[in-house]
Amino acid sequence: MWIIKAALPVGLGILSLILLPGCTKTDQAAALDPAAVVNGEVIAARNVEAEMEELGGVSAEQAQEIANRVLANAIDLELLAQQASQAKLDGQADVQMKLAAARRQILAEAQITALAKGLGPVGETETKAYFDAHPELFSKRRIYRLQELVATTTAENVEAVQALTKQARSPRELAAALQAKGIPVGVREAVKGAEDLPADLLARLNELSVGQSIASLQGNKMTLLILVGLEERPLDYDEAKPMIERFLANSAKRDKIETELKKYREQAKIEYRAPYADIKPAEPNQAKE
Repeated sequence: MWIIKAALPVGLGILSLILLPGCTKTDQAAALDPAAVVNGEVIAARNVEAEMEELGGVSAEQAQEIANRVLANAIDLELLAQQASQAKLDGQADVQMKLAAARRQILAEAQITALAKGLGPVGETETKAYFDAHPELFSKRRIYRLQELVATTTAENVEAVQALTKQARSPRELAAALQAKGIPVGVREAVKGAEDLPADLLARLNELSVGQSIASLQGNKMTLLILVGLEERPLDYDEAKPMIERFLANSAKRDKIETELKKYREQAKIEYRAPYADIKPAEPNQAKE
């Protein structure tokens, strides 16, 4: 599960998307160290400080001016929110739905943060072991030049597409043959480092020689991934270490969250209502050419 947080823009107009929670009653103002109090509702200084941290890269000379603008934007939002509340717009079904979604997002992020706090730092032994176990990513790292050809198939022409894929001597020849049959086809190229490719695809690419390809059929799309070029570009341990530490830390966090989510799901009573269902991802059907 991925928790998606909208980027916080520097745009400081009235309709800016910077959202500053933290408004409370006047008798809590002192405890919250307010940056401003709007009709008795507090905008906490720590909210403004958090937004400044999110923006990052603000020079000392600009800091106060930008903080003032962030606060001004928060005041505008608070005024609009108060008017909406007075007009009882918070009782509208669509507004309640959005408030519930925002609450769910905030609490889920808080739980993720709490779960991650129990994880220790990545150790040197673990980092070095990962480096040694994955030469394809580091000491024997490669850059892959790939060409992807995608043909739109139907139940009637899928066998013809597969046959043409096997017969063609080059991507250009295959594209021409497909187009001659009236089969829509698109071609694009990409240059990817080993670290940018899924592990299963990387393993398969490392079995290919230049000019060979991997074919896959998913839904109504036949994809041919052709290896058109290779370049050796290794990384030593010192270069790789920061990347490995970030990767292992993120992996540990993801594993912790997935483990806890599995427990939550097992303990929860979840009722799906038509037309929705608990859908499991299907494995792609791939074959090496």
